[in-house]
Amino acid sequence: MYERIINEKKLDAVCAIESLKCNRCFGENIKIDEYGISHCLDCYDYFNITSLDYCLRLKRNLSHNHNVLRVDFPLTREQKSGSQFLVNCYKERKNALLQAVCGAGKTEMTLELIKLFLDERKTVGFVIPRVEIIKQVFKRMKSYFPFTSVSCLYGGCILVMDSPFIIVTPQQLIKFYREFDLIIIDEVDAFPFKDNLFLERLVDKSKKDDAMLVYMSATISGKYKKMIDNGELAYFLLAKRYHEQPLPIPKFIQSDGLVNKKVFTLINLLQEEDRGLIIYVSSIKKATQLQNIMSIEGYSVQAITSETLNKNAVLKLFSKRELRILISSTILERGVTFKNVDVIVLQSESEVFTQSSLIQIAGRVGRMGDEGRVIFFASTVSKEMLAAKKAILEFNKQL
Repeated sequence: MYERIINEKKLDAVCAIESLKCNRCFGENIKIDEYGISHCLDCYDYFNITSLDYCLRLKRNLSHNHNVLRVDFPLTREQKSGSQFLVNCYKERKNALLQAVCGAGKTEMTLELIKLFLDERKTVGFVIPRVEIIKQVFKRMKSYFPFTSVSCLYGGCILVMDSPFIIVTPQQLIKFYREFDLIIIDEVDAFPFKDNLFLERLVDKSKKDDAMLVYMSATISGKYKKMIDNGELAYFLLAKRYHEQPLPIPKFIQSDGLVNKKVFTLINLLQEEDRGLIIYVSSIKKATQLQNIMSIEGYSVQAITSETLNKNAVLKLFSKRELRILISSTILERGVTFKNVDVIVLQSESEVFTQSSLIQIAGRVGRMGDEGRVIFFASTVSKEMLAAKKAILEFNKQL
């Protein structure tokens, strides 16, 4: 059901907050004001709701056209195995975790499973954390399912109400109640899902009681390992990219501060070749700071962060090599593919750069079967850096 907040009682509406529990986010962090009105503090950022409001839950009239799956390229043997694994989990009514290296083609492995649910006139939610990646996946899914009503939902976007297949940010799940028969969650072991009980509640609220859950990630935390060991999740690992080339192994270089002569020497060396360079930093402020420094030095450089207004235009310039260097916050750590690029991470010991984040960043290199370098600059080698390198080496052993 699709949910709207109203301020009057209607037949299909429930009180937004009752018995000190929020019916919009399932939270119990409730504050009662001086007038005896209850407010939910957990979902306050989605605009304040109170015990005077109501959640109106509407059943959508879905468009169930004939679903045709059209993929104009063959899956690899390993991708077919991953796809069959998910289909088997569906038949056995099991939830699943699909672990795959960056560039393995996780999205394509879900297509047969999605079609099974659509053919049974069921609803599918594909949850992706980042809006830019949602836009890319939405275009691909529209081409894969040309006769199916596919829609996307993120902040400022209007839902196509008859669509049975929705690609959605986790935050927008707050608008659904017992809606989805299948929920696929991408990058479940990274920000913003990792250790986020609020988003877990939104998933629980938006799925039907008998829904199938599919988690996808390049890494697995202890929480999901325990679920696998306890038999709560079926598990499949794909350690190969579709082109079967190994993941690039990061090189560690000691360096203090954001930028120095050692960093510039390497940048100049890399720029002697006709290649792109992505430099990752730990914050928007540092991205802006580094762009100013490098622009003064005469580099063809542009920072891209969540605050960049013309992201697509910047990425297009970089793809065409009209722009040689991108400085990025973690916004480009996943979901983007460029040919012939190298990657540098500055101050990679920062807590922003987790094992999962560093693996994803390293995975920007060599996604099309080409070669490239990954360099982590750090004042000291962190546990996360070591864990990321160890995981990449383990993946490559299985080639």
